[in-house]
Amino acid sequence: MALSLAIVSSLVPAVSYRFPRAAISTIDPLASAAALGILQRGGSSSDAAIAANAVLSVVAPDQCGLGGDLFALVLAPPSARGPAQVYAIDSVGRAGSKVNAEELRAGGNTTIPRGSMAGVTVPGCVDGWLLLSRRFGLLRLDELLADAARYARDGFVASDRLIRHVFESAQLPALQPLVAAIGNPASPNRIINRPGTARVLDAISKLGRDGFYAGEFGAELMLMGAGQFTAEDLAQPLAAISNPIAVEAFGYNVYANGAPSAGYLALGALAWLSRDGKCPQFASSGWYAQQIQAFKATRWLREYHYDGSLVGELLANRAPSGELRTAEPGGTSPDTTAIVVSDHFGSTTVIVQSNGHAFGSRLATPDSNIFLHDRGAVGFNLREGDPNELRPGARPRHTLSPLIATDGTGKLRLVAGTMGGDKQPSILTQLVTGVLRDGEEPSSVLSAARFSFSIPPRGDQAGFDTFDYGEPGISIESNLPKETLVELEAGIGELSRVSPFTPAAGVSHLIVATDDQLATAVDPRSEGGSVIGF
Repeated sequence: MALSLAIVSSLVPAVSYRFPRAAISTIDPLASAAALGILQRGGSSSDAAIAANAVLSVVAPDQCGLGGDLFALVLAPPSARGPAQVYAIDSVGRAGSKVNAEELRAGGNTTIPRGSMAGVTVPGCVDGWLLLSRRFGLLRLDELLADAARYARDGFVASDRLIRHVFESAQLPALQPLVAAIGNPASPNRIINRPGTARVLDAISKLGRDGFYAGEFGAELMLMGAGQFTAEDLAQPLAAISNPIAVEAFGYNVYANGAPSAGYLALGALAWLSRDGKCPQFASSGWYAQQIQAFKATRWLREYHYDGSLVGELLANRAPSGELRTAEPGGTSPDTTAIVVSDHFGSTTVIVQSNGHAFGSRLATPDSNIFLHDRGAVGFNLREGDPNELRPGARPRHTLSPLIATDGTGKLRLVAGTMGGDKQPSILTQLVTGVLRDGEEPSSVLSAARFSFSIPPRGDQAGFDTFDYGEPGISIESNLPKETLVELEAGIGELSRVSPFTPAAGVSHLIVATDDQLATAVDPRSEGGSVIGF
């Protein structure tokens, strides 16, 4: 079997790589290698994506982990049971039974503190892995988690990104095990062991759900919550499989998870762009202006960004129009990761998994050293009566937005996922338009300057509260030609210019399929991105 591997760090511009049978894209070569090994042993795209995510939970705890949530899409190939079909997997944790928004308000809080257990929900990641494995997997769970457990037990070489993120918050108690392992940041000992996490992964391999939610981690979570979580909270399954929502855009079917995922916001903008009829030249001032207008015209959809809203029906029955309605007012960069895998059986899986912010809540279980996400702090609010108000058993709104596009026969055309907090829908829309409408290569769309809606950081919710304070500003990476920037500002107003290829603009993963090959590239914003295939 001929293999082709690309491990690229900050290569500008990106380079497209093509594979005839299978392709993988992640933020780390260890994760990509683990996924490749699973495919070589006969595993499915879902098996490979789980293996990659598990490795990242060990080697990239600043980005994702066992203490976070998970959204995924799976394209299952045609079989004797029926045609190709896209499935949505939501594995979103719920707030503890004893959380109390009124107590937080009485204490003078207007938002949920990032570092409080009130902002921690039961993590859904492991339930998501288990559901993906049961429904779409071909190998045993212990095979999928073996590489991750080995790195946690025997050690891995810490990335520059992880070392930097650790020492940005080195004073925090939860980070002390990593600080001690790395040593002096000027001359770090890069070999890190995470024995507690290895124990938890081994327990999941042997006992499945009980090895996590009813095991060492579950006991530590309940202890840290000091009564916030009950045994029943942890016993309730968190993952569900459903039909995704979809729109037709540029002659393709584009699929995303429904709310509380933010993926439907990208679908609304893509539907608007498809109906607009104009096709400005890719990455021209007119192209960016049109993309920005698509989100302004469909901003009314943000009113429905809460668990249980019928966004699929909204997209099907109410064409996103030019009407602009004002939505209800609703530290560190958001840190999330996406894994995309297309396999030689014809299936494709995209997982988007997250801590929320870097290291999430910055709280970790004391012995297993699993970082707890802050999705509750950034997804819930304390506004009485709001659909996203913190309340017992509720699921918070999410930014995680996997996306798949197929042609009229159900064949894969594109799969994408990205980090970026509130930026995720606009990033995905730029990628999809560039590929599906404008015919650009993965390398071109990943290297193009990105715009995003933004506001100055306002505290713990930075990166997740962009649309909570009226009309946000617009920022754009400054690697556009000067004349393009001038033309764009003349058309839409002042822009905030940010450094080109900054990870804050979103590290994205993309596979584009044709009849005979899979094309992918490393986002130049990635500090250690890896694409691999055969």
